[in-house]
Amino acid sequence: MRGVVRRARGCAVSAVSCELYHDSNRTAAVLRKIDYFYFVKINLDTAPRVARVAAFAQATLEKHSTNQTLNGGKPARSRHAKIKNDPNGLRQFAGQCTCMCEDYGQHFIVYRKDGREHVRRYLTGLMGTQRRKNMGRIEEDVPETNYQGLQHFMSDSPWEHEPLMKQLASEAAWLLGGKRDSALYIDETSFVKKGNASVGVQRQYCGRLGKIENCQVGVFASLGRGTRATPVDFRLFLPESWAQDNERCDKAKVPPAQRRHRTKCELALEMINQARERKLGHQWIGADEIYGNNRELTDALDAMGETYLMDVSTNLHIWESKPESAPRAPARQKRRGRPKGGQEEMKRRCGHQSVSELTQQHFAKESREVGIRESTQGQLRYRVWAARVWLWEGRADKARQVWLVVRQERDGTHKYSLSNAGEETTLERLAQMQAQRYFIERTFQDGKSELGMAQYELRGWRCWHHTWRCAALRNCSARGKG
Repeated sequence: MRGVVRRARGCAVSAVSCELYHDSNRTAAVLRKIDYFYFVKINLDTAPRVARVAAFAQATLEKHSTNQTLNGGKPARSRHAKIKNDPNGLRQFAGQCTCMCEDYGQHFIVYRKDGREHVRRYLTGLMGTQRRKNMGRIEEDVPETNYQGLQHFMSDSPWEHEPLMKQLASEAAWLLGGKRDSALYIDETSFVKKGNASVGVQRQYCGRLGKIENCQVGVFASLGRGTRATPVDFRLFLPESWAQDNERCDKAKVPPAQRRHRTKCELALEMINQARERKLGHQWIGADEIYGNNRELTDALDAMGETYLMDVSTNLHIWESKPESAPRAPARQKRRGRPKGGQEEMKRRCGHQSVSELTQQHFAKESREVGIRESTQGQLRYRVWAARVWLWEGRADKARQVWLVVRQERDGTHKYSLSNAGEETTLERLAQMQAQRYFIERTFQDGKSELGMAQYELRGWRCWHHTWRCAALRNCSARGKG
C-alpha cells in the first residue's frame, strides 16, 4: 500500500511539472494514472487514505501554480490550475468505474458463462502501470488475472461486439450529440505489425510512420463536441490480397460475409449510414483528404442531406464561376489526337484551376485572422480565407457550389477544405469546423499512448474487434467523467 501511495504522489508531482509547461493533454494523462492508483490498486474502502493522497496532490499543485512563474515572470496559466479530482469527485468516478462493467455486463455473458470479470481485469490493465499493455503485461499488473482465460475471452469467446457498440454509441449521443457543435469525424489509423498472419496486414501506407510499412489499417468514426470525442464505430480495412485468399481468411476466422474488399470511403459511408440509423445527433461530418477527394462519397452525403467539411489535396481543380453552360466533352473518337470541343475555352472563361492556384491569387488580400478554438495558452488564431466555388469534373450532370476554406498554418503552408454548408455560414463557423477534426487524432493518440492500443498481440478478426470495443468502452467511461 505504501508503494502505491508513493507512486500516486509521484504522479501528482509529474502533473505539477506538466502544468508548468502548459501541457494540459499530458497533465490529463497523468491525472488518469492517479485515478488508476486511487481506485484500482487501492481498495475502495480505504477512503480516508484516498482523501489524504488527493489532498496532497491538490496542495502540491496549488503551491507550485502560485509560486512558479514562466514567460518573463508572468504567472503560469492553465485551465487545470487545480486538480479537478477532489476527494468527492474521485469517489464519484470510483463508483462510475465500479459500475461500468455492471452497466454493460449483459454483453459479456455467453451461454451462462460470465465474462464480466475478464473484461474488468482487462480494462484495469489498460489503465495500469505497465508501459506495454499486451496480455502478458496485464497479467503481471493486475492481480488474480487468468492469462489463458483472458486470452480466450478476447480471441475466441463468441460474445457479440455489435450490441456493445450500439449501447456505447447511444450513451455517447446522449453526452455529445444533439448540439450545434456536435460532429461526426471520420479518419483512419494504422497499427504496425510483423509477419503476415494478423488479419488485414500487408505493406501499405502507414500514417503513423508516414511511409509504406507492414501494418493493419482501421477506419474509425468518432462523435465529438468541443474538446471531447469518443469512438462510436469502426471497420477493419481488408485489402484485396486478403479478400481473395480464403486460406488466410480461414486462419484469421474472417466471417464469410466480410470476405470482400471495400475501399476506405465505402467503409466510411457504411459508418455514416449506421450513425444516422442510431440517431447520434451530429450536425456535420469532418474527414481528411482521402474522403474529401472522393466525389462518390461527397455526392452521397449531399443526397442524404448531410453537411460536411472535408480536407482536399492541393491539386484538386475547381471553377470560379458556374460551368454548366459550357458544352460537354464529346464521346471518344477512334482517331488519335485531342477530341474537338469547347472545353479549353470554357476552362479559361470560367476560371478552371487548382485550389492552390486560386489561393495564391486571393489569400493575401482577402484572408483575415479568426479564432478557431480555446487552448491552454489562450485562443488559437489563424489566418483563414473562404470563397464560394464550383465543383465539376465533366462527368456529373451539373456542377455543385461549395465553400473553399483555406487556413494558413504556422509554417506558412495552407490547409484546404471543401464544405457544402449553407451560403449564409460565416467565416468563423467554417474555420471552427475545419479545426475540430483535431480531436479524433487526439483520441487515437490517447488510445495508443495511454491504453496501449498499438501494442495488442492478437491476430484474428474477432479479437481485433473485441479489443477495440473494450478500448472504446474504457475511452467512453473516461471521457464521460469530464
